[in-house]
Amino acid sequence: MPELRTRARTGSHRTVRTLSDQPSFRRRRASPLLRLMLRVPRYLYIGPLAELMRSRCILLLTTRGRRTGLPRTTAVSFMPLLDGHLVVFSGWGVTSAWYANVGAEPRVRVKVGRREMSGTAKVVEEPARRVELMRQMAARSGGCGPPKPTRPLLKLTRVFDYEGEIAMALRAGSSLPVVEITPD
Repeated sequence: MPELRTRARTGSHRTVRTLSDQPSFRRRRASPLLRLMLRVPRYLYIGPLAELMRSRCILLLTTRGRRTGLPRTTAVSFMPLLDGHLVVFSGWGVTSAWYANVGAEPRVRVKVGRREMSGTAKVVEEPARRVELMRQMAARSGGCGPPKPTRPLLKLTRVFDYEGEIAMALRAGSSLPVVEITPD
């Protein structure tokens, strides 16, 4: 395996990260209808609706475009950690624009409900940690995503299968891109 440039020494051990440690999950582009549906939360994230979105585990993430340098905002699913950090999962894989933008510029703005903050985003490098965080997210996912009464209809119409998405993310395991945001 090719080695990455960064190496860390721990006591007498040397830790070398290989490319196989890096997230690699990819998937086909979403259908036009699903892409439209996934963009809607960004425009509804105001006032009381922002709090509703927060309660459904959705935050607004603003990154700096890696090519344009312009602010880019998208709604993503998240999980708060006990230490105040936020974990964001890239269900569309390493090709997600926001994920690539974070790789180029880790400074981000986050809106969680009505609260806005700046922070630093860092890709979770350890595969075992990514798996553990995804398991934690799956355990709390019952209260996240689309309201439970709407899920059967969304699945039946093949617009969005929330439980299927969680199962897919668990199967992706260590290859799923996960980012941890440390608020300032």
